[in-house]
Amino acid sequence: MTQIDFYTGVADAPAFACKLAATAYRKGAKLFVLLPDAAALERFSARLWSLSETAFIPHCKADDAIASQTPVWLGLSLAACSEDRVLLNLGGEPPADPAAFSRILEIIGVDEDALAMARTRFRFYRSLGLAIEHHDMRHRQT
Repeated sequence: MTQIDFYTGVADAPAFACKLAATAYRKGAKLFVLLPDAAALERFSARLWSLSETAFIPHCKADDAIASQTPVWLGLSLAACSEDRVLLNLGGEPPADPAAFSRILEIIGVDEDALAMARTRFRFYRSLGLAIEHHDMRHRQT
C-alpha cells in the first residue's frame, strides 16, 4: 500500500525538498521529483548541485538517456515516470493513481494557499484509504 507523508509548516520548501531528496537518495530510494514547470525544474536541479560541497545527489531529467542509471529523476509529468519510485510531489496536484508509487512525499509551506491545497490533497488520499503520516516541521527545521 502506498504510504503518504505530509511535511507541514515548512518555512523554506525548496531547501527542505532538496534535503528530503538527499535523504531519500542516501537511504537507497529511487526518487521521482515532480515539478510544476521547466523553470522550477532547473532551479531544483541547480539546488541539488549546490546542496553541499561534500554531497553529490545523482539526478537527471526523467527522459534523459542516462535515466536508467540515475536514482533521482526530475520531471514535469508523471507520464515520464515509467517505474515504481518514491514521488516527491512539488507539482501541486496529487497523482491520479497514487498506487503507482510506493511512497508519496508532500511538502506544505506556511501560507494559507499552501494549506488549502494540502487539505484538498489530504482528503483525496484519505478517500482512497491510503496510509497518511503527518510530520509537523514548524519546530524541527534548521
